[in-house]
Amino acid sequence: LAMTIFSKSVAIIFHPVFTAIYSYIIYFNIQNIYNQMLFLAAPKIYWALLFFLFLMVVFFPLVTIYIMYRNKTISSMSIPIRKERLPVLILISIYYLMTYYIFRYWNSTLLNLFHPYLSFLFAGLVLIFTLTAITYFWKISLHSSSISALCGGMMAETLVAQPVTSQDQVFYINMALLVLVGIVCFSRLYLKAHTVSQTIAGIVLGFSLAFSLVFFQIYI
Repeated sequence: LAMTIFSKSVAIIFHPVFTAIYSYIIYFNIQNIYNQMLFLAAPKIYWALLFFLFLMVVFFPLVTIYIMYRNKTISSMSIPIRKERLPVLILISIYYLMTYYIFRYWNSTLLNLFHPYLSFLFAGLVLIFTLTAITYFWKISLHSSSISALCGGMMAETLVAQPVTSQDQVFYINMALLVLVGIVCFSRLYLKAHTVSQTIAGIVLGFSLAFSLVFFQIYI
């Protein structure tokens, strides 16, 4: 019983909709040259951006999922049925696309100081599109792909957004994220929400895609 409660709690806390929020908090609290210049130029921007991000990638998607549940478009808030995930993923893709576009615009107005983080947002957008396409045919683990993307993306961020003031901070962040990947994936398997192959596929896709796009600073 205790393990079930723990696994369900992990699934809620590290629900895919929170991934962008966690990435924002982690990245913008790393003392690198980009963040130091950004907060020097716009000291109050941190909370404004965080609030906007919360609205676009957490609040609106969760409200949308709740409305779909109330209208019986989906059978459960956890969306366990593969086909029911498709309309949800498409709507979340739209929210994320709008978020990315606005961050991209702000980046151009703030001397490209969002440059390293923008590639992470773009990786998230590509990941959502890819997961939507895969979900049309197969049920891949959204939890494992999102937490692995967070881990891979933040690891790459710490490599490209240099110099960093504290290498110890970077080390502990990366170690904590690796542990979280294991915990989240274990919880999905324990709850029998996914098979081993669905979970591993999510890990490989999320980590490799996010790490690659961020490391090579790819975005459009």
